[in-house]
Amino acid sequence: MNFKLDHVHIVSKDVDEMSSFFQRLFLAEVLSYDENLKGAPNTVVEFGGLRVFIRGVRPGEAPDAFSPELVQGLDHFGLEVENVEESANVLRSRGANFLVEPEASGVGGRMIAFICGPENVRIELCQKK
Repeated sequence: MNFKLDHVHIVSKDVDEMSSFFQRLFLAEVLSYDENLKGAPNTVVEFGGLRVFIRGVRPGEAPDAFSPELVQGLDHFGLEVENVEESANVLRSRGANFLVEPEASGVGGRMIAFICGPENVRIELCQKK
């Protein structure tokens, strides 16, 4: 049995802002948009063969009242690139906010960098070894 990543799903306070972020930085294409899918706006964007589902907050949904800053579930997702430094320069020119500048601190000493998107969505750039 083989498994392949199908999509990343993000729940967002501002679907349009999140979608625009992926369009601007990664030149993502909008595959679909629904103003009211099960009570919230929903869009799907795609870039590099990766689909990102972005859903708005539904009525009654709220962060964990005891620890709203606690990271639960998704911490970040990683994008494989040929050259982290070159990719970082391109993304920086498109307005990327870097949490971690390119450095050789990834698993096995490979080059990585982290960018931060709307609502603190963290994306790692990982250089092929």
